[in-house]
Amino acid sequence: MRWYLVVALVALSGCYATAPIKPSELARLDGYRDGEPKGGAVTVLSPSNGQIEIAGDAKIFLDVPQGTYGGRFKSIAVKDGVFSGQTDDGKTVMVPMAMISAARVTEPNRPAMGLLYGLAGAAALVLLGLGFVVYEMTNRTCSPMPCEGRALRVGRRVVAARAVDAEGWEVELPVADAAALPDEVRAALARLWTESGRSEHASVPAFSRLSLSLVALGAPAHLVEAAHQAALDEIAHARLAFSLATAYAGTPVGPGPLPELQAARAVTAASLAELGAESLIDGCLLEGVGAEVARRARDRARDRAAGAALAVIARDEASHAELAWDVVHWCVERGGDPVRRHLAAALDEAPASVSSPAIPEALAGTLADHGWFDPAVWADALRTTAATVAARFAALVAPPPPTETRPSGRSRTGLEPYS
Repeated sequence: MRWYLVVALVALSGCYATAPIKPSELARLDGYRDGEPKGGAVTVLSPSNGQIEIAGDAKIFLDVPQGTYGGRFKSIAVKDGVFSGQTDDGKTVMVPMAMISAARVTEPNRPAMGLLYGLAGAAALVLLGLGFVVYEMTNRTCSPMPCEGRALRVGRRVVAARAVDAEGWEVELPVADAAALPDEVRAALARLWTESGRSEHASVPAFSRLSLSLVALGAPAHLVEAAHQAALDEIAHARLAFSLATAYAGTPVGPGPLPELQAARAVTAASLAELGAESLIDGCLLEGVGAEVARRARDRARDRAAGAALAVIARDEASHAELAWDVVHWCVERGGDPVRRHLAAALDEAPASVSSPAIPEALAGTLADHGWFDPAVWADALRTTAATVAARFAALVAPPPPTETRPSGRSRTGLEPYS
């Protein structure tokens, strides 16, 4: 929206008051519907910890490295570290919370504020309107987390830490010149690598849980050792992803706390059957899908930094899928027919689709050059991997062929048996 349209709207709708709010307070707007905060007016904090009430007909603006996005919102959701909103004019604003350096709200002046305050707020809005831009990204929705690593489940629910403005997860990378990329491409890459980092970060405790389950159930040392090595691999993957997210966002991006782990009571699989099923689905199948997509993305990527990161991820995720097969084999060998039947049932109920990144159609080709594919590639990788897993599992649980026994005594021909 151009600045003169903003000024025109101010003149038509009356005086507005503008106030800065803490970016973290945007989470309080989750559930915003029909231009109103969920449950009525909501109180948020300013950077100086003053209280600000947001009611209906408010305009909300977010400052990120690429500019200022926002307007009057029809709906807002803040989930998994991502602000996602739909404006009255049908535009989608979607940015990682970690990228938001400042936020502010402008509201119609209320009589209690006084005429002078309203005029000052309107004047401030006019001045700020000189720099306003609209974040125009069509066909985008809030992305579910792609299954790039072993999922972390707490109470059977997949969880991950939200992304925050944090340092401590960076590595040196030959990052391409992000400044040369269009703003919408940079924003998309920052979001995609942030989601990848969250997924990989969650895989670290997922493999810690695997190692605890293996020890609890009496697994051999080589499986426990491999689980710990896989956790170290996932730390490296998370650092690669967050480093790329930071490069494209222009501000540090890292994982925040994971409160679900703090409240978790059980951190081990309860039985061989449960451990085997988790390894079959989350490891053999889903990590296998992640490895296949990463391999294809590595081969397609023209971005040198993305290609280098994807080469590491593809190699390690394939290794983790093989570890999952080793765990499945041990569970079946140790648990016998009951475990076989449980795993067969789990495979019959395996996911028919996978969570894949939300790729704007207009940017599909460009993002593929940076290592990111649309859902069609993920779906194809799932079909291919699922067929391989089904065949391999069938071979694993098939009864051994009968052994040939050497005949004893004379044969029907009357000749002595060969020896």
